[in-house]
Amino acid sequence: MHLGNSDRKLLMVLGPVEIEKDISDLGALHIPYMRTDDFSLLLGGVFDGLKYVFQTENPVLMFSSSGTGAMEAAVSNFLSNGDSAIYVNGGSFGERWGDICRCRGVDALEIKVPFGSSLKLSQVKRAFAGGRKISAFFATLNETSSGALTDIASLGAYLKKAHPEVLFVVDCVSGLVADEFRTDEWGVDVAVSASQKGFALPPGLAFMSVSEKAVGFAKRARNRPFYFDVLDYLENWKRRQTPFTPPVGIILQLRGRLEKIRGRSLGRLREDYAKKTAFLRQGMAKLGFKVLAERPANCVTAVNTGRFDASEIVGMMRDKYGIETAPSGGSLKKSVLRIGNYGAIGIPQIKRMLSALQKTLKELEK
Repeated sequence: MHLGNSDRKLLMVLGPVEIEKDISDLGALHIPYMRTDDFSLLLGGVFDGLKYVFQTENPVLMFSSSGTGAMEAAVSNFLSNGDSAIYVNGGSFGERWGDICRCRGVDALEIKVPFGSSLKLSQVKRAFAGGRKISAFFATLNETSSGALTDIASLGAYLKKAHPEVLFVVDCVSGLVADEFRTDEWGVDVAVSASQKGFALPPGLAFMSVSEKAVGFAKRARNRPFYFDVLDYLENWKRRQTPFTPPVGIILQLRGRLEKIRGRSLGRLREDYAKKTAFLRQGMAKLGFKVLAERPANCVTAVNTGRFDASEIVGMMRDKYGIETAPSGGSLKKSVLRIGNYGAIGIPQIKRMLSALQKTLKELEK
């Protein structure tokens, strides 16, 4: 199957996303050799830019993987077989924390949050009341499967006061850049993200902010991985390098994107995303759709499709109108439609999507 320009679809999914042309073009530049002083200088600027995006003074490490690679690294580097942890399951990605923990032999206690709802502190307090010695708490800033936002600031304040010994780990893969996230101020010890959502870059890079407290956990962990060994990455971070060959082309794009983010500022970027997200949701409301999340995040709009089959909507939008949208997963594949407006999606693209969706619904009603 040939995928050329004629097959190009407008990406209004949750990743990969539409990439600005000047950033996309950087990926076609000559690839430099990475073990040089010049490349170390380049990586030093990238590492500093990542600290700004994460709002941290801690090192931000960079892995050659998707976000799930960094999630697994966040379990395997800091916990050992037999440790106990709490994780918040509000959808597919929160559930993934539990899956990874169990795969690594960690005793994982679930806080189940109804789909589309957000975590309440009363649930957290009950989870800690069970008497087990808890080593880590895993949460998700933006549950991508539902678009629900978690109040990480309040959660971090509670953990810092009531359970300062517990490692606080947050998946901000789909929330970073698009939604407010303050790693240090909110007491987050480990934060993981990836390149293909708010960063608006190709998939292939994952990131991890690591606190001094987390480093202590890593030094005590009994089964740290080889490829994702945080202590190895930290030593290389100090010399502005990575242990293994990184995706150099994406790093060139990342450098350009970080410069644009700092030039625009995180606050203004989030405001822009919020305005476009509001415009999209107003259009969805006119078509009869209600946002599923009780506390919705920027750039992820999930709706129940009612009498319409979400998978049929997705298929027709793709095949007839050249627009990629996404259903939810598993049992919700036919009932939940998700639309993303990350990256180079503006009002014209949102209008195009809404027009195509309106036509799709009319055709499905016949």
